[in-house]
Amino acid sequence: MKSQIQYFHLLPKTIEIPSHESWILLDEANDDADKIIILAEWAKLDFYSARTSGKLKLNIAHQGTNSHSRIQCGFHVSENGKIEAIIKSSFEANHATSEIRILSLADSLGEVLLDSAIDIKEGTKQIVGRLKERHIFLGSSGKIRGIPALIVHSDDIEASHALAIDRISDEELFYLRSRGFNRDEGTGLLLDGAVSEIFAGLEKMDEEMYERCKKSVLGR
Repeated sequence: MKSQIQYFHLLPKTIEIPSHESWILLDEANDDADKIIILAEWAKLDFYSARTSGKLKLNIAHQGTNSHSRIQCGFHVSENGKIEAIIKSSFEANHATSEIRILSLADSLGEVLLDSAIDIKEGTKQIVGRLKERHIFLGSSGKIRGIPALIVHSDDIEASHALAIDRISDEELFYLRSRGFNRDEGTGLLLDGAVSEIFAGLEKMDEEMYERCKKSVLGR
């Protein structure tokens, strides 16, 4: 299977991944983007987004059987910053899978507006769709809106979605605090681990790209 690593902002509005090809796309330009990615039979997509601003509208269309996509997004809005994103994965063919995972961090007065969805069309079979979001407030104020949705018109599927909007809790920090880390140090370690997990798939393929994405989202 052929692999290609490409920069999302350099690609056209409609992106077609041919049969039996595996593509890795990186979105880090912080531009306003509105694109559709079409997967043919046995096509595979790994999409990584590391954003600190801008608007992203992404539609993944599984038009070929046995197509697979994995969408990993890390967002961080600083004070008075804003990110708007609409991310949707739709299934029009059988035996396809899609996993969407989104982590966002919001500083004081930062704003994250996110709509995400798994859309399974009528008549499709043996579909797996998973959608998971976590949004973390880092400052005293801010605005986060997360609306994950499952749109299901078939009964031969496995689908799930989860949403958490919160702060780093005392329970999460308990182990690190018991080992002598103060709250800020412990929070930093937990955030580093969470962001590393989002971009872990990049580490073996391009370590420089992996570190750049982490640094962008962590803000350091």
